[in-house]
Amino acid sequence: MARAKTITPEALAALGAEALAELLIAHAATDPALRKKLGMLLAGTEGPGKLAAEIDKRIKTIGRSRSFVDWEKRKPLVHELDHLRATIATRLAKQDAARAIELLWDFIFIADAVMQRVGDGIGEVEVVFDAAMADLGRLSAVQPPGDGKVLARRVLAYCEGDGVGATDALIRHMSDALGAAGRAEIRSKTEAALKTVPRSSGPQDWRADAKRRHLAFRLALLADLENNADAFITAIRAGGMESTHALEVAERLIASNRPAEALDWLDEPRRRIEDDDGADTDLRITALDALGRKEEAQAVRWRHFERFLSVEHLRAYLKRLPDFEDFEAEQKALDIAAAHKQAARGLAFFIAWPALDRADRLVRERLAALDGRLYEVLRPAAEALEEKFPEAASLLYRRLVESVLERASSKQYPYAARDLLSCVRLVPNLPAPGSIESHAAFVARLQKVHGRKYGFWGLIEQKGF
Repeated sequence: MARAKTITPEALAALGAEALAELLIAHAATDPALRKKLGMLLAGTEGPGKLAAEIDKRIKTIGRSRSFVDWEKRKPLVHELDHLRATIATRLAKQDAARAIELLWDFIFIADAVMQRVGDGIGEVEVVFDAAMADLGRLSAVQPPGDGKVLARRVLAYCEGDGVGATDALIRHMSDALGAAGRAEIRSKTEAALKTVPRSSGPQDWRADAKRRHLAFRLALLADLENNADAFITAIRAGGMESTHALEVAERLIASNRPAEALDWLDEPRRRIEDDDGADTDLRITALDALGRKEEAQAVRWRHFERFLSVEHLRAYLKRLPDFEDFEAEQKALDIAAAHKQAARGLAFFIAWPALDRADRLVRERLAALDGRLYEVLRPAAEALEEKFPEAASLLYRRLVESVLERASSKQYPYAARDLLSCVRLVPNLPAPGSIESHAAFVARLQKVHGRKYGFWGLIEQKGF
């Protein structure tokens, strides 16, 4: 049978306008979204006034609706919203930029109403409205500069009516259009509003705290827009957020070449504990290096490695050691990883370093301590060990299989079946019997203990086991 011709713009154009029009009309009869898009396209042919009127009508209709949007209706709504946004920001903006800007304002003002009636997937809707704010900021920034204070008041009106978002994203997108005068106006109004919010009277007074934090975050955003570390610190203190945002303060102080002050914030006694993502550690190291305190920076790298087995921090530590000391330090690090209280973390480290021989030894010595539910660690490790250490790889695959069957996690049976078949594939590579349980004995034990897990064994039969 002849292969169907590839669908390309050129191939479709060759069909002719009449054939394509008939096809679109036929599909539009059963596809409301397509019908609306075609209506917009046709309106655009009659000039910007007609297109703007059609867009305005749809925005008002969507904004007035109060019906709940379930998961089946969410996708069409998101598509229509994004099509409206794109039509305003591109086609209409090219014809009448001022009208496009006004419609984008109308569009973002329905965001709260729309998101209040959307079920799961509200994030998809937020993405569309955030893109609309970015479009509004981009178009407003290239218009002739107007009164920054007037624009600031309009931005604040949106922010104050925003019942869903809490980050005042519009201020960030409108920063260039606002200019220094507009940002100063928002700052002044926000500072005045903050003074009227009473201090919290206790843990039950969460509304006052939430309002203070919201306004403080707005001031912090304005500070970032103007690259003003001191204003950022003032905002954080005004919101009573010193202990939870010390890292953010330290980051800005380091960027402002004030490492000593950054260390003071990192040492804040009420600050949250150190995270294993290394953010605290990296900021501390950067500050210490900037101050010339190299040995202290090295001590921080080593301490973080010991606690979290961070490959990156160990590499950085070894790189800075004097000649001939790195090998001894590396061996010490490998021993620490092998004895780490979290065996899976040690295994992941050995695979990433890489030190496959140490990974093989860890699997043999600490198999019982490896949680089979950690498939994101065990399965990549098994794959990495297959070629040189097939026994260790088999043990890991078996651990994964047994974990799924012991928990009777039927949703994971396909993965367990795949892992068992990986064991089958490795059988020819295993050395003489005796070092680990034979594959046949392992399967016999599985069938004895988990023989009634028919869903699993059915999958194995399908795969020709």
